[in-house]
Amino acid sequence: MYTPDEMRRTISHHGVRLTPQRSAIVEELIHFSGIFSVADLQKRMELRHPDLGRATLFRTIDLFVKLGVLERMHREEGEDGYIVGMAGHHHHLVCRVCGEVRHIDFCPLEPAIDERVRREGYAETVHRFDIEGICSRCQEKRAEKAKRKIKGPKA
Repeated sequence: MYTPDEMRRTISHHGVRLTPQRSAIVEELIHFSGIFSVADLQKRMELRHPDLGRATLFRTIDLFVKLGVLERMHREEGEDGYIVGMAGHHHHLVCRVCGEVRHIDFCPLEPAIDERVRREGYAETVHRFDIEGICSRCQEKRAEKAKRKIKGPKA
């Protein structure tokens, strides 16, 4: 996951000016360890930067996705979520309960994808691969909750 300094370098590397608003957004992004929504980020921004407009926030998020600073994640609920980006080719392991995201830095499908892409005559391709499941922490919480339910209230 990018640090704020890496985010700033990536933004500058693309020739994009790091305005005070963009810099403020970068500083708030480090507080998210998993998937977050625009509304989640907006709540954080309203507390510390009430002068930042909603339109600026949306434009900046779109820009950061294009630059790779943020990654858009599909959510089953319908609204897209975002995670802080990471350099290099990678995939994600996502907890469906708590939204934790772990980066997988290898792609076992890459040789097969590359071969298919070559046969089809495509160039400059990108692929995304996310695995969704339930993390061990959430599994433990569910098991504990089930145990309490079975035992019932203490008399």
